[in-house]
Amino acid sequence: MADKKEISITGVAQRSGLDVFSSMTTYNGEYLNWGNALAYKTQLTSDADYRVDDSTSDPTVDALTEAPQTTAGRWFRYHTNTGTNYYGTTAPTSSGGYFTFNGDYSGGLYSHSGIYQRVSLVTGVEYQIDISLAIGGVEGTLYVETYFPRYNTSLGKTSYKLNTSANIESPIISTSDSILSSTFTAQSQNDVIVIYFTDTAASATINVTNISIKEKQEYLVPTYVTDKYGNAHKTLRRSINTTLSND
Repeated sequence: MADKKEISITGVAQRSGLDVFSSMTTYNGEYLNWGNALAYKTQLTSDADYRVDDSTSDPTVDALTEAPQTTAGRWFRYHTNTGTNYYGTTAPTSSGGYFTFNGDYSGGLYSHSGIYQRVSLVTGVEYQIDISLAIGGVEGTLYVETYFPRYNTSLGKTSYKLNTSANIESPIISTSDSILSSTFTAQSQNDVIVIYFTDTAASATINVTNISIKEKQEYLVPTYVTDKYGNAHKTLRRSINTTLSND
């Protein structure tokens, strides 16, 4: 006669579905190109730079719409010019292991200095952005945002809509958080990541050493318990009114 008991006298599951699992979340892979400032050397200083239209209501959307990327994995830059709505600054640069974001402020007008890159992602999948900052800087805010393309009927062309936004305040000191982290769910295969700086002081800068995008992955691992002798055993579940082992 076949043994119908769920768990043997030695604690081995004899039916499927008895193991108890815990969920473990990790972020793996790399989906951003040239996120390491040291490896990128001075190249950012030569990358394409768009001067924002002073009449725009959103400098980032203006840059993404008017200077769109057709190829994934490349950095584009943008900056504001002094006008009636924004104060002027220069586009971000790279040198000595830093992505340097510049800012300026005067007469109640703020500047914007940013970079953006189109990334190849899987729609509906969650990703995490990590930005590592260096000690220093003056009063200002560094933003990391994600956008996805959508057709704008009033403009008659593709524009971009904000998906997520996170920020960190500077200056960065030894007791500050040195990593700006943000998670987002890809809304398309051509989402764009944007990092930009705006400040409340004249002639401000903030330095970034690394930018990374990793994919969220979840795993199920067996749950273990320790007996009175210090031995580890897998945790098993059983149905009510069933015999655990052969006596």
